Amino acid sequence: MNIPLDQFEQIIDETILKRGLNYFRQGLVEEPEELSHGCFEAIVQGSEPYRVTVTVQDRKVTDYSCTCPYDMGPVCKHIVALLFALQEESLGIQKKLRKKTSSPLSAKKGSIKGRKTVREQVDEILTHLSSELQADFIREQCLRDPAFRRLFIAQFTRHLEGESKAVYAQQVRTILHSAKGRGGFIEWNRTASVGRAVNDLLGNAGKNLEKRNYQTALLISCAVLEEMVKALQFADDSDGDIGSNIEEAMEILYQASTEKLPEENRKWLFEYAVTAIKKRLFAGWDWDLDIMFLAGELAQGEKESSILLELIESVPFSEYQEERIQEIMSTILRKSGRTAEAEEFESSHFKNPAFREQAIKTAMDNGNLEKAKEIAQEGIQQDQKDKPGLADNWVDWLLKIALKRKDQKEVIARARYLLVQPNRDHSHYYKILKSQVDANEWSSFIDDLIKQLSDGGRWSDSHFLAWICIEEERWNTLLEVCGRHFTLQGVAEYEKYLANRYPEELAAIYTHGILELLERNTGRNHYQEATRFIRRMKKLGTAAQADDLIKQLQQKYPLRRALMEELERI
Repeated sequence: MNIPLDQFEQIIDETILKRGLNYFRQGLVEEPEELSHGCFEAIVQGSEPYRVTVTVQDRKVTDYSCTCPYDMGPVCKHIVALLFALQEESLGIQKKLRKKTSSPLSAKKGSIKGRKTVREQVDEILTHLSSELQADFIREQCLRDPAFRRLFIAQFTRHLEGESKAVYAQQVRTILHSAKGRGGFIEWNRTASVGRAVNDLLGNAGKNLEKRNYQTALLISCAVLEEMVKALQFADDSDGDIGSNIEEAMEILYQASTEKLPEENRKWLFEYAVTAIKKRLFAGWDWDLDIMFLAGELAQGEKESSILLELIESVPFSEYQEERIQEIMSTILRKSGRTAEAEEFESSHFKNPAFREQAIKTAMDNGNLEKAKEIAQEGIQQDQKDKPGLADNWVDWLLKIALKRKDQKEVIARARYLLVQPNRDHSHYYKILKSQVDANEWSSFIDDLIKQLSDGGRWSDSHFLAWICIEEERWNTLLEVCGRHFTLQGVAEYEKYLANRYPEELAAIYTHGILELLERNTGRNHYQEATRFIRRMKKLGTAAQADDLIKQLQQKYPLRRALMEELERI
């Protein structure tokens, strides 16, 4: 997010915006605190207290976070509630039980005028405290507050003698144990707190990775990885909190593998990965393949590569895992300098699309277009029956080869085919066709295309057909498509292209859609939807048609009291 603070209401989803505003109006946002310059934090009371942080620079929101589990969009209602709190004075919004204060962002640069940030307050207090008083406070907080204790120990465990994976694993187990119910199971409503606590540990691992304290970063991540995978056996992870921790731990290990690790750390992590494969620590999960990939990235020299290849070949795997394992084995061979062996391995496993695609690229790079074409055509024959989408990928390669050859006839044939296939980049093939088809033949080419799409009968074709009409400015055809293929919501999507040109015809389409909606449905939600479209008819300048429809509905459904009420409000 990078938007002006005074315009966020115009960008954020309307439903989320309304919910956030409602939270703010109910006084559920505690007074925001400025942690550091431009970084504000507040507790927002939802189904439980959530910590929300928003960063504002030059009156633009540049970053945000919330501890709630919402993952259906970029911004949750709690973040929106805090944004309203930060804009309270300029928006003039009334809310309950909150003491009126000046807007936190009334100062020119976005700070709280005349008020010290949390960081400044803490720094000032620390200057007046002796190291003994600070130590006493920390010690007492560790004994009193388990969350603080976990965070403190995790942050500074590396200063203890005997720092090990087992120490961090015990911390994770303590977090999990505290969330278990009587039967030893972690219910759905407790996994979010587990996720947040373990995420604090991973945050510490990430910071240590940045500081190149590799040992601590690796120990924490491996401990989290193992213990949280085990936790999936006794926890309801419907919201993915535990899975997210596992993914984050694996990501830290990947990131470490891409850095120039000291040999001691590289060897430790490689041996850990090999042991995890041998013991099948993550069997049954995709992380099993991830740890193999990690080991492949870390392997150095022929000896380690041979050990790893032999180990992977001995591991039982499913058909689902086969292609990924083949790719890992190929990577290991290439990394160890066994290029010829890797090429032979890949050519004997051409059913793997990654290998076939690489072979096509190599042939094209070497200028052997005939060989590239042959490999792509074999792919079509292999996959067109059971994997038509993959077969279309090989057709796309034939198109690329034809473009290299400047074979206009084949380019048009391939692009024309791919243009109308589902789940393809239509605009890409459209541009290719427009550049290849003779300008004098383009109009008839589009006529044939529109006829094919109109007769196709697929829902996806209708929207693509509408897109073609817009690109070609075939407004009359677009109107026909709207009338024949779309619901009220679908028609509304294209209204902006038709409103000025065909207001009466568009109103007639809306009239038909509203009558059909009410013929099939009852209930206030449907009535409100119908009246929204009647208002759209009025905005089109077809008030007479809208009024006629209202009268028709009043005569047809006089006993639908909720509908009559909604019609009265128009």
